[in-house]
Amino acid sequence: MSTQEHIITEAGKLLSRVGPQSMTMDLVARNCGISKRTLYENFPDKRTLIKECIDADHKRQDQEVRRIFEAADNCFDALLQVYARVRNYLEETPMNFVDEIKRLYPEIFVHQQEQEKQFVQGLSNVLRKAQDEGHVIKGINTDIAAFLFLSTMRNLHHSDRLKDYGFNDVEVFDGAFLNFLRGMATLEGIDYIDTLLKQRNIKKETTI
Repeated sequence: MSTQEHIITEAGKLLSRVGPQSMTMDLVARNCGISKRTLYENFPDKRTLIKECIDADHKRQDQEVRRIFEAADNCFDALLQVYARVRNYLEETPMNFVDEIKRLYPEIFVHQQEQEKQFVQGLSNVLRKAQDEGHVIKGINTDIAAFLFLSTMRNLHHSDRLKDYGFNDVEVFDGAFLNFLRGMATLEGIDYIDTLLKQRNIKKETTI
């Protein structure tokens, strides 16, 4: 592993633990076991480092999702595995993480939003395949369904709004994802979801 890769790996862990505002270059150097001089030789500023960490995390997540879909029995199985991983990520990441990125590094936030179209297209393709598998109702427009799910998930970017209602981001994610999936599912699909939730000890009460 190169010095840059080592820094990105360790800084990425630190970033997800303390958030962008609390992560300092001093902390990064200390966690990496390197001097600040070495750190700045590889990354000229904190902004550049954070962008590289987020890009690397997205790349890692994309690879992980691909592996899940390649190995899963069907689309619902894969989607619920992805759901579990995202849920773990939210539990380990500060609730105001995205708010801080948006406020402190708006250009990074905009770059993330530009990738949303790819997300909508990818989710729509998965849902169309799930229709062929008999788990999603045939008459549903999967492009619109994927867009509406993304719109709901944007609420996770507003931690203050969630707090006003007494929610946290994990609770909202649970409700948004599981209700989204069940709302489109055929009877066979609902049975399959309930079976997987039971196997993975996820409470059905997280849905409305």
